[in-house]
Amino acid sequence: MSYEYSENILVQESAGNLLRDELGWDVKFAYNTEVLGKDGTFGRTSYNEILLVRYFREALRKFNPWINEHQISEAQRVLEGRLSTSSLLQINEEKYFLIRDGIPVTVKKPNGQTESKNAVVIDFKNPNNNYFLAVKELKIHGELYRRRTDIVGFVNGIPLLFVELKKNTVDVQNAYDNNYTDYQDTIPHLFYYNAFLMLSNGMEAKVGTLGSKFEFFHEWKRLAEEEPGSVALETMLRGVCKKENFLDLFENFILYDHSGGNTAKILARNHQYLGVNEAMKAYAARKLNGGKLGVFWHTQGSGKSYSMVFLAQKIRRKVEGSPTFVVLTDREELNTQISDTFENCGLLGKTKASQFIASSGDDLVQKLKGNPSFIFTLIQKFNKQNEEAIYPDHDIIIMSDEAHRSQYGVFADNMMKLLPTAARIGFTGTPLLSSDNITARTFGGYISVYDFKRAVEDGATVPLYYENRGEKILDLHNPEITEQILDAIEKADLDADQQDKLEAEFAKEIHLLTAEPRLKSIARDFAAHYSDLWTSGKAMFVCLNKVTCVRMYNYVQEYWKEEIKRLKLKIKTASQQEAQELERKLKWMQETEMAVVISQEQNEIQTFKKWGLDIKYHRTKMEKRELDKEFKDSRNPLRVVFVCAMWLTGFDVKCLSCLYLDKPLKAHTLMQTIARANRVSEGKSNGLIIDYVGIVKALRKALADYTANANGTAGTDPTFDKDELIARILETIDKAKAFLADNDFDLEMLINAYDFMKLSYLQEAANAVCGTIEDKKTYTTYASELNRLMKYADRDDITRHTRRQYEAIAAIYGELQKKRKHINTTDLMIEINSIISDYVEIQQEPMMLREEPRRFDISAIDFDLLRREFAKVKKKNLVMRDLEQVIQQKLNNMLFNNPNRINYYERYQKIIDDYNAEQDRATIEKTFMDLMDLANQMNQEEQRYVREGFASDEELSFYDMLFRDDLNKEEIKKLKEIATTLLHKIKSKISELDHWTDKQETKAEVDNLIRDTLWAELPSCYDEVSISAYRQKIYEYVYTRYREVA
Repeated sequence: MSYEYSENILVQESAGNLLRDELGWDVKFAYNTEVLGKDGTFGRTSYNEILLVRYFREALRKFNPWINEHQISEAQRVLEGRLSTSSLLQINEEKYFLIRDGIPVTVKKPNGQTESKNAVVIDFKNPNNNYFLAVKELKIHGELYRRRTDIVGFVNGIPLLFVELKKNTVDVQNAYDNNYTDYQDTIPHLFYYNAFLMLSNGMEAKVGTLGSKFEFFHEWKRLAEEEPGSVALETMLRGVCKKENFLDLFENFILYDHSGGNTAKILARNHQYLGVNEAMKAYAARKLNGGKLGVFWHTQGSGKSYSMVFLAQKIRRKVEGSPTFVVLTDREELNTQISDTFENCGLLGKTKASQFIASSGDDLVQKLKGNPSFIFTLIQKFNKQNEEAIYPDHDIIIMSDEAHRSQYGVFADNMMKLLPTAARIGFTGTPLLSSDNITARTFGGYISVYDFKRAVEDGATVPLYYENRGEKILDLHNPEITEQILDAIEKADLDADQQDKLEAEFAKEIHLLTAEPRLKSIARDFAAHYSDLWTSGKAMFVCLNKVTCVRMYNYVQEYWKEEIKRLKLKIKTASQQEAQELERKLKWMQETEMAVVISQEQNEIQTFKKWGLDIKYHRTKMEKRELDKEFKDSRNPLRVVFVCAMWLTGFDVKCLSCLYLDKPLKAHTLMQTIARANRVSEGKSNGLIIDYVGIVKALRKALADYTANANGTAGTDPTFDKDELIARILETIDKAKAFLADNDFDLEMLINAYDFMKLSYLQEAANAVCGTIEDKKTYTTYASELNRLMKYADRDDITRHTRRQYEAIAAIYGELQKKRKHINTTDLMIEINSIISDYVEIQQEPMMLREEPRRFDISAIDFDLLRREFAKVKKKNLVMRDLEQVIQQKLNNMLFNNPNRINYYERYQKIIDDYNAEQDRATIEKTFMDLMDLANQMNQEEQRYVREGFASDEELSFYDMLFRDDLNKEEIKKLKEIATTLLHKIKSKISELDHWTDKQETKAEVDNLIRDTLWAELPSCYDEVSISAYRQKIYEYVYTRYREVA
């Protein structure tokens, strides 16, 4: 290759020119031109030095007019000092806060006493007041090794940027595997001060932080949200290395998260940085927009909690005053989760999160009257209806998590009355539906949008695949079942805890869904299906209600044992190689634990006993153990949980790969539920949604609804204008009052009553309107209509008395519902269920002839086209766009190892092209079938390790790394043995070591083990030079993939 097309010219030279000519950095080339010495090129006296002292000391003098030379030397000693026992990441964290917040130096006071004063090293307010230097080909010497880096970026002499470049024909991951990991071992002091790590081949670029696995390096594709995105290095340089952005990212968008006893350095992703800065603009204009900062829609799994932390951190650092942040959720587990995140990221100082959590409505009011930096509360704690409004002399900023759920009803009204001057921003993982007007009216329109499809394209979440296995159950093909159940849930408008009873009592079809033959058939299928996916990750099974959770758990235990028996028989007749793999599967199945996770309810012991079930066994497990932590731990054998409402939203489990749905869900709940499986985790390429209830129609409509407001507007009242709306509200109230009066009840008595009298009148009113079925229907119609109309009204549109009338009418409706819900229907339901069970016929298939799964990718749908087609004809098929980028990541590894695999990519694209062709369009079922066939064939290719006689893909990787073309049969056989034993030796050694990658001596132990094994066991055709190269390759592989082996 000519010099003109070499790495230096195509990538490094281009990057340097952009930094210099467009971004204003000083760019120098150091290789063979740097002169050492205090008066040399950079002032370094040796190649070991990484802090450019000349520029560092100049910055101290410039930014701190009071400082003297002795104090400058003290600041240098403090910054360069470190504990020998500290890990690289601990050193990096300590340096970060010194650079960001200032270096403490000793100052003498006039009275002779001394005090500490922070010396500023970076001027964050005036980026151009700092010296930005990029050095290409810089020599750096470690204790034993010498290296030359591609680009190191300095700000005032501090090396904050590391850039490793490859030729445009080389995969970006090579920069991580072959260079960056080596530099950590050989010249670790380069990373003491580092903020940003960039890896690129010019065409593609990734940015990450110290300690991150390659999977968590991310792209920087956009300079503004509306851009389509480019993964090229020039986009990343413009986005990250523009002086203002570089210092903004360093100061406000880096966190050290200490969750779970481990430290993770977090850098904001591209979408978080853009979104938080849009929120900052809205906050600056809060007085002009009435406190409405907007809605921050970033899809589930894309780091919404961290975005909230970044926003709070930046406001506290960049805006004058001492605001109070009220972080609002609607569930205890979410409240604990978000407050823990703030604590673990250091925003609460040394105070525990529990000190900032409102324990009651009174405690919340007292906290709000003070000026704490943070308050974490449930919306339900705003339960003081007549509390005087608070007008503080400081800003209050309400940050509402899952905002679409918390802005309805009396608690939200109380909050608005109590904090009339507060600024409000809503965070949500799902977009506002066209009918969701309260959320938009509370917070304003979208300020930042990062949707489902874009998150997959950017690698922020993994693709989700859908598989319909409910087709086996013949009697559940009637779409009316699913539609009626979905409509019942949607119209109920009750909280999640009440949905189970509501569904059971309102929909007869639910008895079909809970018939014993059907549940047993599903349990049998689940046991077979999930045991076949045993290497994929953990599973969550979503059941219709609490009783069904326990029933399904029991049935699955029965069929799981049958699968184990079947597997033992298979092992007896299997070949030696196959038996080895099946033994591992058997061990996994025997170790696998399952649990039911449901909320408590009154009298549950008796309820379950009537079904012949024991809830105490499951409740003991839920109360005595920390099931949430066990389920989140990928190494813990708790691998399957059965749920119906708990853990469906706001519960993140990165190792969850399989979600089994046997409950009709709709809208926000459906999207949030399926997103449980889309979190990025090491070794996880996709999530799998397995559908037993036929939810694909609801899924398609939900996806279409979610794009109705995708243009970023908050939406308008679709049916009538404001004057007509208010008139209809008043008219409906009058009709309800008149109806109550006709039934001998005066609504004003209820409104004006208090304490026990109000409770008595409420029961009297409910009694008055439920004399006949027709009376109940009439009153329910008025109350439901009024409730629907009120969603479109601003809080200030109606008088206080009108609102009190509405609340009284709604309370009577609630009392009516309560009476119906509390009727003991358990015995009746059991009887009906038993009758229907006798008549439900399940087509039993031979267990040996299992259907291959049908799967399709629901992560890269063209939402615009879907919305347009759905608006025209509801029965139109899903429209999918080209899915190249979604499958590219999965195919990259396959193509890298075997170029012949390119035909998989070509076939995939042909399927999509055929489907999208305007003439003779394929049906969605055929497309899904084609995709399923392709995915299965790709999976077979990924099972090559079995055909080669290995127990795992890891052993095959070792074999591939050591393989040579000139080996004979005996040498190949020997090499396979070496690959297997070496892997197990290394894993065994690492399991004995604590954080082995953090210490030089433990890294050397692993390196020496690899060296000694290869020297002793490799065939004689491997010479000294080649063994050294293979040793390095194996070590890098191990260092990258087994850092966390326990």
